[in-house]
Amino acid sequence: MAFVHLECGRNQLQRQHHVMHSTAMPTNIVGPRVPINEGFPGLKKIYANPDIFVIENFLDDSYCQDLIDKASEKKLVRSPVAYAGWTEDFKDLVELSSKGPIAWIALLSSWFQVKNSGGGQVDLVVHALQNYAVVFVVTTILIGGFTYSRAEGLKALRTSTSTTLDDMTNPSSGAREFVRQASKLFHSNEDFDTSIVSEAALFEAPTVIRYEPDQILAPHYDANRSAETEDANRGGQTLATLLVYLNDVERGGLTRFGKLSSSAAIGDVDRDRITSADEDKLIIQPKRGDALLFFPADRNGQFDPRTEHEGMPAIDEKWIARIWKHQRRVPAPFGLSEASLSDLG
Repeated sequence: MAFVHLECGRNQLQRQHHVMHSTAMPTNIVGPRVPINEGFPGLKKIYANPDIFVIENFLDDSYCQDLIDKASEKKLVRSPVAYAGWTEDFKDLVELSSKGPIAWIALLSSWFQVKNSGGGQVDLVVHALQNYAVVFVVTTILIGGFTYSRAEGLKALRTSTSTTLDDMTNPSSGAREFVRQASKLFHSNEDFDTSIVSEAALFEAPTVIRYEPDQILAPHYDANRSAETEDANRGGQTLATLLVYLNDVERGGLTRFGKLSSSAAIGDVDRDRITSADEDKLIIQPKRGDALLFFPADRNGQFDPRTEHEGMPAIDEKWIARIWKHQRRVPAPFGLSEASLSDLG
């Protein structure tokens, strides 16, 4: 089963998405999600198991516009693609080859060598070990080349541009307000000011993403089955995704959950906004200032395959801002620096 990382952000260091090419639903047991402030203003659950929320008026228009303006000033770059889950794929391919084709090639080649030279069983074993080592090295190099070529061939899966905003010094900035609101959402205690830094330390820096007409984000996951290895320097597994729509999008640009049925949606929410006349899939119509919250993995980091989603082709221009919450402290440059965290207080 293959995954792809879709990286975006400053210096190509932004957190990765994971695109799955298999249509099979992986089997696993998903536990409870991370807790949130269930009394957060505007919070509406639209789907249960997996839990998905819409948060109305999460950011005011002025903050939305500031996020767009600051991202435009900083200059957005093409969101690059990198292979996600490559460590597992590489390991699986090498292990499969070493147990099958490599062993047979080494054994057969050594048998012909001994047969032609007239050697005995000891010679057969020596030649087999030598040939196995040579074939193993060559096969490993070929698998590495295959992995690289696959990553290069998947760059069309995401065509948006993006950048990160980590300056928290301006009290009226959209990025600062986004982080503070996110901290309130994920913190249920009343003593908010004392916890804002510890909560925000688990976030990646806010990312602003722009989709121009015809640009897409292919079906993908925000969590990673190999998070402990590949995302160790990003705070481990992604436990929650918080998206804010920065502009109204009347045509195209829907957020679509391809494994969830819109007929199973719950709660007091505008049905026209989450359903499609063409198919029974859960979709979200972008509305300026509203946020979308879902959980790519449970609170222990167990990957949840049900949260596969995509950004459908844009017709009108679409802007979003995103924060990922991780298991542990996310160090700079992926997360906020110590100076930026102190500016939040």
